[in-house]
Amino acid sequence: MSTETPVTETRRFKVMRSVMGAANPAIKGLLGSRFAGPMGKALMLLRFTGRRSGKLYTTPVGYVRDGDSVVVVTSPTYTWWKNVRDGADVEVRLDGSWRKAHARVLPTDDPEFDRAVGIQVKGRGPGMLQGFGVAVDDDGHIPPDARADMDRKALIVLIELEPAEAAS
Repeated sequence: MSTETPVTETRRFKVMRSVMGAANPAIKGLLGSRFAGPMGKALMLLRFTGRRSGKLYTTPVGYVRDGDSVVVVTSPTYTWWKNVRDGADVEVRLDGSWRKAHARVLPTDDPEFDRAVGIQVKGRGPGMLQGFGVAVDDDGHIPPDARADMDRKALIVLIELEPAEAAS
């Protein structure tokens, strides 16, 4: 296990997180409108039910899409992912409309993990994961020693879209 400080515990990350938190209401409004434009190609709205509160939440997240698979990389310091950790029905706002989907956090030993990382790297390059301190190459391969403490650095959320006919 690595002893280096995860990027998510650095001052720079904490400042960026505060700025994004302050901007989230405006970003949600924009992504929920017909004016999302280019921002909607990198960010989407994720709507889910709180696992304990039962309350409906909506949060903007960065994503990469490949067909009906959507991959989100998030920091373990955020808490929204805990609501989908073991799998949950969600809705996502993509291309101006809401789609029903199923989301779950992928542990590094999940059979879908490498495919999801590959989608992320193919769509955005390795920089996003590397920015979280994850050792990943240009082909999306993460070595075994980097997987050992990845859950301290970044989490991979796989969202599988239902067919468009099931959209609300």
